[in-house]
Amino acid sequence: MKTQSQLPESKHFRLEQLAQGVWAAIHRQGGTAICNAGIVDLGGRTLVFDTFMAPQPGEDLRVAAETLTGRPVNLVVNSHYDNDHIWGNQAFDSPIFSTETTRRLIVATKGCEDYDAALANAPARLEAAKAAYAAAQTEPERIQAALWVDDYQAVVDAAPILHVRAPDVTFGGRMAFHGSARSAELLELAGHTPSDAVLLLPEDGIAFMGDLLFVECHPYLGGGDPGALLSSLDAVSARGSWLPVPGHGPVGTPESLAQMQAYVLTLDGLARGLVEAGEAQSKIDSLPVPPPFDGWLIDKFFSVNLHFLYQRHLPALGGSGA
Repeated sequence: MKTQSQLPESKHFRLEQLAQGVWAAIHRQGGTAICNAGIVDLGGRTLVFDTFMAPQPGEDLRVAAETLTGRPVNLVVNSHYDNDHIWGNQAFDSPIFSTETTRRLIVATKGCEDYDAALANAPARLEAAKAAYAAAQTEPERIQAALWVDDYQAVVDAAPILHVRAPDVTFGGRMAFHGSARSAELLELAGHTPSDAVLLLPEDGIAFMGDLLFVECHPYLGGGDPGALLSSLDAVSARGSWLPVPGHGPVGTPESLAQMQAYVLTLDGLARGLVEAGEAQSKIDSLPVPPPFDGWLIDKFFSVNLHFLYQRHLPALGGSGA
């Protein structure tokens, strides 16, 4: 197994070897990968899971995969349609696999529901994020602000050269890849988006989860289905104990899936309680983040998620949301 000092370097991500022939590519602060990705040597074929938010880190990912495995990338998987996981697709010449729904959403939205506005507004948003970073008073505040600098920088960097490449091959339910070193299984689940694919390596006990899992970061629940998310996490957990690679955050532990479920259930309970008590939705903005989630990154998603969940409970509970 290669030592950390022997792994290819990129300013956009750091590589972490999880098993012989399996690496996680974790977003590096100051880079424009934004999400995490994976490299898997199947034995005779090389698979890459997700391609980052911009062509530049996607290119570094392709080079790293070729360097580590000694062959071109043969297979690329898109876990879902969000831009931070698919805008690096153009850096790869190999076939790209996704679910049918994910491909349809990529074609329809180019990975972003407000694609044109996102590209047009990115420079101004980047300057605002830089100003927020400069105004931050504490190190935790600076760390949180830096995440958004990276995010908008990725869009600014991508815009002049971006062409959104859609997947070439689609599947539904389940798909398996087999090599001389290991097999890999794609499962179609849902919850973060209408269709989310996870990549399981049963022989290694490793799961690439996409955005069905965030570790030490607030997930984004808006637009998804919290019930389906909980069921998807249950479905993966039922298959065994995994070393999980999240869509965002560090490589997790076997307990990380349960922690993600606890986050969803805790926030859903808070939102339901506010509606049942007749509290105005505006109260959400003054609520502190409860432990153990109060030290997590992407903390702005806490209130965003609560607003989303509050609105989901209103019709069933007869609240006004005033």
